[in-house]
Amino acid sequence: MKWRLTMAKNFNPAALPEHCYAVLPNSGQLIEVRRGEKGYYPCAYSTGDHEYNKVLANQFNTHEGISKAQAAAMLAGSMFGWNVPAADPACYDAEGIPIQPGEKKAPTRSPEYQYEQAKLIRQHYQPGSKVVLDENMEDPYCEMPAGLTGIVDSVDDLGQIHCHWENGSSLALIPGVDHFHQDMTQEPVIESSEEQEPDLEL
Repeated sequence: MKWRLTMAKNFNPAALPEHCYAVLPNSGQLIEVRRGEKGYYPCAYSTGDHEYNKVLANQFNTHEGISKAQAAAMLAGSMFGWNVPAADPACYDAEGIPIQPGEKKAPTRSPEYQYEQAKLIRQHYQPGSKVVLDENMEDPYCEMPAGLTGIVDSVDDLGQIHCHWENGSSLALIPGVDHFHQDMTQEPVIESSEEQEPDLEL
């Protein structure tokens, strides 16, 4: 059953697939998006797990040769109209992350260099660390203003810092491109020093 349908004409069909799979930012529902149509179609494979639905969407799209940039543009077009800049795959990087206006992408590095850099970043930004934006970030779904705080979830092999932001966004930080700092005032997690005495057998 279709949620809603409104045709739009101002899009470039050559840059977009006929359809793709995506995850709704708010509900986490796995959906199907069709080129040129406003709205979405529920997907029978959707689960109650937001993160697992992301995995499914990536797997389905990869199987059909659909890039993350195309999928991000398709979702934006279905939500905001096909004549907006966000509906253009050229506005996203290879990971489907919006390219900020005037952004200068970091130079391409060897896999070995990226791996070593990612190790260093992981040491500094461990899961649970608190980060704060120093400048606005571009996101087609959520406002990402300076001062927004997030909690680090993980650092991938490219050195991108994946966070859970207080506004619900999961946009990753790119060191050297995005402007942010780590909030060192957060209270450390203190583990209880009390140890349970082992049961003694009589």
